[in-house]
Amino acid sequence: MREIDTKQVFTKDANKTYGLMELVKGTKPTVGLQPDDMVFTWPHLLIRELVLFVVVTAFLLVSAFFFDAPLEEIANPNHPPNPAKAPWYFLGLQELVSYSAFIGGVLVPTFIVVILMLVPFIDRKKIGIGKWFAKERSFANGIFLTFLIIMLILIIVGTYFRGPNWEFVIPWETGGLH
Repeated sequence: MREIDTKQVFTKDANKTYGLMELVKGTKPTVGLQPDDMVFTWPHLLIRELVLFVVVTAFLLVSAFFFDAPLEEIANPNHPPNPAKAPWYFLGLQELVSYSAFIGGVLVPTFIVVILMLVPFIDRKKIGIGKWFAKERSFANGIFLTFLIIMLILIIVGTYFRGPNWEFVIPWETGGLH
């Protein structure tokens, strides 16, 4: 059997963002790491994840014991609530649709999805990957923060500033926040 020159077949290219891995021979992703620099997944990572899972579950159970869910009466199709509001996570979209069905329901969500899909292709820096709020990733963080703030504002307006017939109301003038 003839030996294949892997350096010719798998040339290294600085523009590639992926690597080809071999099963038997060659280099591997952990090149340069010594056995002392690595930590096994079991038990180190899995025990930490289990502890975090137990803490979060306990917190949710305790908070569910002390705070009642804001449930309404059983749904009656003959007397729907006015206004009929979407769940909080869709209120931003409902707020946009209240201005224009096409712009709020089709154009803006499509624009948001396209922009978020293009972020990895626009911001291709290798610096700051894996760091929270890295200064080198200010463009990607800025786009995310902009969308987050806009959606939070729309959710707050839809939750507290919309009254009967989806009219704009000021909550402190109409009997307080609900």
